[in-house]
Amino acid sequence: MKVKNYSVDENKPEQDHFPCGQCGAELLFEPGTDHLKCQYCGHLNLIEVEWSPIREYDFKSALRKLEQLKGKPSKVISILDCPSCGAKFSLKPNEHAGSCPFCSAPAVISSENARYIHPESLLPFIIKEKQAQQIFDDWVSSRWFAPSALKDKSKRDDKLTGIYLPYWTYDSDTDTRYQGMRGTVYYDRQVYTAIVNGRPVRQVRNVPRVRWTPVSGEVHLHFDDVLIGATKTLPRTIIDNLHPWDLENLVPYTEAYLSGFRSEIYQVTLDQGFEQARSRMNSIITRRIHQDIGGDQQRISSRNTEHSDTTFKHLLLPVWSAAFKYNKKTYRFVINGRNGQIQGERPYSMVKITLSVLFAIAVFIGIIYFMNDAGMFNASVIDPYNNSYNNQYNNNNDQFYLPPVYEYGF
Repeated sequence: MKVKNYSVDENKPEQDHFPCGQCGAELLFEPGTDHLKCQYCGHLNLIEVEWSPIREYDFKSALRKLEQLKGKPSKVISILDCPSCGAKFSLKPNEHAGSCPFCSAPAVISSENARYIHPESLLPFIIKEKQAQQIFDDWVSSRWFAPSALKDKSKRDDKLTGIYLPYWTYDSDTDTRYQGMRGTVYYDRQVYTAIVNGRPVRQVRNVPRVRWTPVSGEVHLHFDDVLIGATKTLPRTIIDNLHPWDLENLVPYTEAYLSGFRSEIYQVTLDQGFEQARSRMNSIITRRIHQDIGGDQQRISSRNTEHSDTTFKHLLLPVWSAAFKYNKKTYRFVINGRNGQIQGERPYSMVKITLSVLFAIAVFIGIIYFMNDAGMFNASVIDPYNNSYNNQYNNNNDQFYLPPVYEYGF
């Protein structure tokens, strides 16, 4: 893991740009390929990547190093000189790749100037902007109860923005000791008296009970690549549901893949990300403990989980993001830049919802009226006090099941 020592002249940040070998314009990464492309003369430039295994880094060692760097500057140096028009501009504090606001030339700050831990791998874009636009149009048209005018009113003034979002992944071996109770359901036959046709009748029913037995044990689980979004720009409900990600196709980080796209710096720190990962692991551990306890029902009274050999990596994943306005409110959506999976917010048409509810009620009333008019209802069945109904019900020998009665066995 590269944890940088911050010793950079704030007035002269390191930045990367990729001039075209033919016309001098800035080259942009072409999604779905392994090359940069000039938007003016069409010249292609192969991205040269130094291939090496994607490494995992020790979590505890990284925390110790970060503790030593506390108090030192860690903000991104974002005053840049445009390599195309010479303008000076800055990126947002949470970005280290973007474009010049004057000529739209791509700008990438060297990853050495991006927080203390910088990414060493990423997934390049596959989905192109036009494909993403079509995915969004299809998504909007398939939304039930969306306002009819949404498609027209949701046209964006700005094009879709391609962004590399920061993520952490965590691996960990877990050992969990637990204590709890195993519940086994059994049935008692119970004789009771029921009133049938005005007369007392003795009947038998099965009463479920639960016998609880103390248990204890251990479960051992290995977690691999628990993925945690490290951005606070987008709602977690959106970024957490953009899976699946083909992490097996990660490539070593190089700024060339960022040319023409935005890139965010992690806002969720390494230890904060692990707390979120731990919560996900705990949910899986709980299910495993229930399986280990066995029986018909399970209770966990105490548990203690120890993590060992915990490692992490920091990476970037590609998304297309944009927002549309409807009735003066902004709605955001994000598209997975690898497979086109889309997640987003959308407005609802209360008029359509109301009309649908009224239509459903009208259909239901119509069915009842039709069945009643056709004589399909039998009054003896509807009337719970009708003797023929009660005789028919009791002759079926239906048994009544009560809620379980808990017992404890030791």
